[in-house]
Amino acid sequence: MDGARAWLGEIDPRIWQAVIAGLFLAMGWIVNGWQNRRAAARAKAERLRDLHRAIFAEIETNLANLWDVDALNAYGAEMRARMEADETFVPFIPRERHDRLFDTIVADLSVLPRVTIDPIVKYYAQVGSIAAIAEDMRGEGFRALPQARRIPMYEDYIQMKVQALEYGRVANHLIRVFAADGKAAAEAEATRLSSPSAGRSVP
Repeated sequence: MDGARAWLGEIDPRIWQAVIAGLFLAMGWIVNGWQNRRAAARAKAERLRDLHRAIFAEIETNLANLWDVDALNAYGAEMRARMEADETFVPFIPRERHDRLFDTIVADLSVLPRVTIDPIVKYYAQVGSIAAIAEDMRGEGFRALPQARRIPMYEDYIQMKVQALEYGRVANHLIRVFAADGKAAAEAEATRLSSPSAGRSVP
């Protein structure tokens, strides 16, 4: 033991200074790395919240325009009756574009958790399909079809809107649960909703 103390005492003080400086430098790297990781995690969480808020708002606006399932089906039935009563009647089909915000943030979707990104993408894919069929139905080709072919196309169009309404409700419901109770709660709710017995249980 005394020999070890003697050996340590013989070490050049400059070496001790270098060792101590190295330890402080290493500690600085560790602390700095920890702080950087915390800052990155905080920035990612803030970006996630911002994306969720923006997507929620865009979906919610479209859901309001879609009314509800019963209203959509009632409107579809009314249009079908008019088309059956008048062979020349062609219902007005507005241009459908309800994904302008989504198009601008596609590159950032990897920030979102799987539990919300799946229903969000599912909803917007349906919105894109509606926009495509609406564009077809606005053309002269649709007007030139016999009413017997226009009617089922229009009914498909209405049912696609019904499906978009359901998808949008699920997406926004899971965003809401994630924001209020966290990822685990949202995953549990997604599992519940995917159960065949869940039915239309989205608030």
